[in-house]
Amino acid sequence: MTEIQPRRAALANPAVQGVLFTLAWLAVTNVTIYFIYLRAVEAVKEEIRDGLLRNVSVAATSIDGDRHKTFTSKASRQDPAYLAFIAHMETLRKASTDVRYLYTNILKDGKVYFIANGSPQNDNDKDGKPDEAPQLMDPYPDAGKALQQALQSQKPAVDQEPYTDIWGTFYSAYAPFKDSQGRFVGTLGMDLELKTLQQRLNPIGLAAQRAAFTSGILAILFGTALWFFRSRNGILESLHHMAESRLHRVEQERMQERNAAAAQLAMVAARLEGQTVPVSTGEAKDQPAGESPVPYASALKRYAMARQGMRSEHAENFDPAALLRSSLPTDTPLQVARDVPSMVWGDPEELKEIIHALCFHPFSNTALGSLRELDLDAAREQLNTLDLVMSLRFADKDSTLNGSALIQDRYHPEHVFDEDSLQFATCCEQVRALGGSLVHRQESEGSELVVLTLPFEKFHEE
Repeated sequence: MTEIQPRRAALANPAVQGVLFTLAWLAVTNVTIYFIYLRAVEAVKEEIRDGLLRNVSVAATSIDGDRHKTFTSKASRQDPAYLAFIAHMETLRKASTDVRYLYTNILKDGKVYFIANGSPQNDNDKDGKPDEAPQLMDPYPDAGKALQQALQSQKPAVDQEPYTDIWGTFYSAYAPFKDSQGRFVGTLGMDLELKTLQQRLNPIGLAAQRAAFTSGILAILFGTALWFFRSRNGILESLHHMAESRLHRVEQERMQERNAAAAQLAMVAARLEGQTVPVSTGEAKDQPAGESPVPYASALKRYAMARQGMRSEHAENFDPAALLRSSLPTDTPLQVARDVPSMVWGDPEELKEIIHALCFHPFSNTALGSLRELDLDAAREQLNTLDLVMSLRFADKDSTLNGSALIQDRYHPEHVFDEDSLQFATCCEQVRALGGSLVHRQESEGSELVVLTLPFEKFHEE
């Protein structure tokens, strides 16, 4: 592990990544260029071999095999017929582009011999004079494979690669020629100078060099771009992590403060339970003196649990419309939209508790007189989830007459639209723990609206 971690850290370095990308780009592109170059060179060589083989095959048809058979001894070197034959071959050579030597060979007693060769010679020994041309019936001990194959098989043949002998390095092709009776006499050889091959290969090599140079420039540019963007990305990721860490610390601090406050409230609620002292202030001020403040303690405990984000783990399929009808007073109108499903998955008791807290007095358990109606709708429906939107309207029944504010019933001082009440604060914490939202707004002087939105899952097959 001690060796692996530094390696991973090195590979995560943007500069190292840029260098590795550059090297990988160069390796891939240059290998590709190299193989393309080799294929192009081989294609050129194949074209040259095919052309040379066609030329020598056509030239061989003009060779007089009957006359050629008469040249059997070195004494015939000065015969007019032999000299005319050589002159004819020189004419054939000049008619073929870039052909350096044109000659004939025969196979006798397993050995290869020259018969006719009138081509001008090169100065391979560097003595300032042209080398002596092969003479009539001179043996050819360095005969290449293509020549031997053509003489033995009596079929055209060509060198697959340039062949080197005492007269130089050439591409050579050989074609058989026959006498008037169709009998094999010998082969006509044609040597192509390598400068022709080099002239054909030079543009290919230049193109390959340019491609490799361009590849190198692109590799450097792309490697630099990768280093630049990865460096900037690393800076942004570092800042993002710092912001997330700071936000997490703030959330942790807020959670600790909230839990501490909730724990203190739970302790206060625990001390209140079982006491029988008069309560003269707060939300229980209308209770008879000497009555136990257990309901207030229970409300305080519920707030403490909601404050800590505690929620039920129970879930089942239930009908939200039926649950709301059973939770509200029978005379409260309930409007259910058509897109509300008949069944949703969740804890019905949590929804029932929130609706009860919004619509009922926490101590007397009586419905708020200002509740006028409730509308149930569905929103943000997705594949497996949706939101139930419950709109509760509260209004003063006399507001249409005198324009006064909502009822201030002495038995209901904690009206749900009182955002400072413990009951409303508990609802907000419960809704927050469920991932929903609770919005309170004034519709008119005598009418207020509370919009409760809670997420649920769709019906589950049990």
